[in-house]
Amino acid sequence: MQPRQLARIGIFYLEEAVLDVLFQAMESGGDPFVNVAEITRKIGVKVVWNKGEWCVRDICKELHVKGRVEPKHSSNGKQIRGYKLTKTEYNKRNN
Repeated sequence: MQPRQLARIGIFYLEEAVLDVLFQAMESGGDPFVNVAEITRKIGVKVVWNKGEWCVRDICKELHVKGRVEPKHSSNGKQIRGYKLTKTEYNKRNN
């Protein structure tokens, strides 16, 4: 397997881990939005990379572009305070 293929597989699994955390948040009945630091902690990326939030933040941005998650913005709209699954993604994972 080529390095590029291995990297794509790794990204796929990181995306799935993020989506699973967001799915569990929606299933819990509490706040469906999860901030990047909490996602990072739950998937264990911070243990692997000291500042693993950069990785999770970029994955969340990419999942947003793909229409799989939606951000929660601060009251002034300038900062993202967390992410949650879109209804379409939630329904796909709930079946």
